[in-house]
Amino acid sequence: MHRLTNTLLAILLATSTLLCAPLATAQQTTPPWPTRGWPVSSPEEQGMSSERLARLVEFGALNDMDSVLVTRHGRIVLEASYAPFRAGLKHRAYSATKSVVSTLVGMALGDGLLDSTGRRVVDFFPDRTIANLDEAKKAITVQHLLDMTSGLAWTEGLSGAIDSPIAMARAPDWQQFVLDQPMASAPGTRFYYNSGNSHLLSAILSKVTGRSANDYAREKLFGPLGIDDMLWQADPQGVSGGGWGLYLQPRDMAKIGYLWLRGGLWDGKQILPAAWIEGVRSADVGMRESWASDLRYGRQFWTMPPRDAFMAVGRNRQLIVVMPKLDIVAVMTGSQRFVSPSGNVVSTPRYGFGMLVGYLAAAVTSDGAEVDILRIDAPEVRPRP
Repeated sequence: MHRLTNTLLAILLATSTLLCAPLATAQQTTPPWPTRGWPVSSPEEQGMSSERLARLVEFGALNDMDSVLVTRHGRIVLEASYAPFRAGLKHRAYSATKSVVSTLVGMALGDGLLDSTGRRVVDFFPDRTIANLDEAKKAITVQHLLDMTSGLAWTEGLSGAIDSPIAMARAPDWQQFVLDQPMASAPGTRFYYNSGNSHLLSAILSKVTGRSANDYAREKLFGPLGIDDMLWQADPQGVSGGGWGLYLQPRDMAKIGYLWLRGGLWDGKQILPAAWIEGVRSADVGMRESWASDLRYGRQFWTMPPRDAFMAVGRNRQLIVVMPKLDIVAVMTGSQRFVSPSGNVVSTPRYGFGMLVGYLAAAVTSDGAEVDILRIDAPEVRPRP
């Protein structure tokens, strides 16, 4: 069955799931902790509009989503999937992996395993002979890696090019490949999206924790959140992929988003320093592209400061969206649908983040949320030309 004809089915499945579950109301002030499973509610019980959320489901069908999930006040109010994807399957997170690595860096700081993000990167690799090692490269810090301002020469950016990531994936030693790159600019002077930065963060995590990011996460992140169905691919040396490689179920992606929403608190325990998430929300690294004028970057997250929204973002629109003022966490997964006649990979879901945040904000109808800067009409859904 064609994905577009599945839209109504997805809405009906999402609705039937909600009706079969015990409802929770927005008036319950104690936030739930979905360690053993998410509580489910009707949208109206949580101050959202079913009709406007249905528009989001239709929008997803027209924009190659595989799934969409929305929580408010810690309860699922919308959950839909599109064939051939279905609930209960893991989905490739692509670069949303980067934000999970960032979370682990914050945890390592909280555990005292990493003393500062101001530490020089080269100091973590004293046993390696690094090519093109000059004073600029020696000045790169962990913070520069987190903010994508290392200055390392790389071909990726925001244009969709993946030359350097492909070359890294083909290299026998991914860490060495990144460390050996020449400098294109001084550290801290220019944003440039570089998955090699993220892989070095994962390698540094292995250095300071004595285990892979995957193993550290299983104890410190996945375990406490009740996430037990995951896959994390590693490089030839066993370092968990820092720029991509994590597979998670959408409900588990939402748990990670809920941890961020609650400022690193989970079921009464501060498992991630609250200051780490506050730093994400105040991210201020800008970019040159005109279409990204309302976006900022920091700590491996994308933020929209005027709308108090931040998100983990992966290729083909793998998204974990957090909107603290509205108490919303939303997860979207998507797939690449075709290859161009020239053989170039084409990532079809290219809708703007502002449009998506607009759908979520416009679905809020009550609860005294601060929606003044978010209150816009959800656009009518139209097929792309």
